[in-house]
Amino acid sequence: MRDDPDTPQVLVALPPVTVSGVAEVRRRVTEAAREVGLSPDRADGFTVAVNEIVINAVEHGGGTAAVTLILQARRLVVEVLDTGTEPWQPYLPATAPPPDQINGRGLWLATKLSDELTVDSRATGRLVRLTASA
Repeated sequence: MRDDPDTPQVLVALPPVTVSGVAEVRRRVTEAAREVGLSPDRADGFTVAVNEIVINAVEHGGGTAAVTLILQARRLVVEVLDTGTEPWQPYLPATAPPPDQINGRGLWLATKLSDELTVDSRATGRLVRLTASA
């Protein structure tokens, strides 16, 4: 699949994710990243980025997250949708939080380990889209 740019995308919708399912998400993302041609180091880094977003979605966005993997030729897109209803203005930090700050590193780390990260706040939750290309 990864050598043919005309190959259509493959969608993989994972079952709703709770805390107990985060390890399975990591496993599936790593496999998909390698399938589209990311190097092992890049696949591992992207998996960390997705992990941070999924953990945030579960902890702060209603207790579950919907995760969809979109495999394209030499590109992986992961969409994470939570069910949180609190208004949230996304802030994508350009620098790491100070060492004495207790939290806030996950979103910063995810932006550094993804080629692109976008946040779309909706009435039914937030959709975070992460992209990595080989």
